[in-house]
Amino acid sequence: MSDETIDAFLTFVLGDVAYAVDVCFVREVLTYETITRVPRTAPYLKGVLNIRGTVIPVIDLRILFNITPQSIDEESSIIVSEIALPDESELIFGFIADAVENVKHINVVSATVDGAQTLDMIHNDFIKQVGTDGERFVLILDMEKIIEYIEENLATKAQI
Repeated sequence: MSDETIDAFLTFVLGDVAYAVDVCFVREVLTYETITRVPRTAPYLKGVLNIRGTVIPVIDLRILFNITPQSIDEESSIIVSEIALPDESELIFGFIADAVENVKHINVVSATVDGAQTLDMIHNDFIKQVGTDGERFVLILDMEKIIEYIEENLATKAQI
């Protein structure tokens, strides 16, 4: 099984699983702050947060990924992300992490072993790649697909 080093990632934890997001999507990391709930939104949209005059939506990845909810504690953080949309505008949003670790290089694990596709069995559109940081597996998120899913979900709910 061969590994390939790719760009730097911000690693964080949800439960006992390590995740990573490409640093190009990370604007800043905040200690957890009180979020203003917005009525009649999807369960994974926890509400909005005011960051220096900019109101951003905050996503609870635990709910989006169907992970058992956990109470907020002193290690909880909000990762503020910025992503370019197809119309060339930018979307700024936050997502909750149980704990933020650090920026590091991740070695992507090959999806094939002896010619067989092994990672195809893991059907999860939110995971772009699986890597290792030398100690454990790290799931690298596909931020574009997460946002695409949320936009489609919100568009469907708006039609109801």
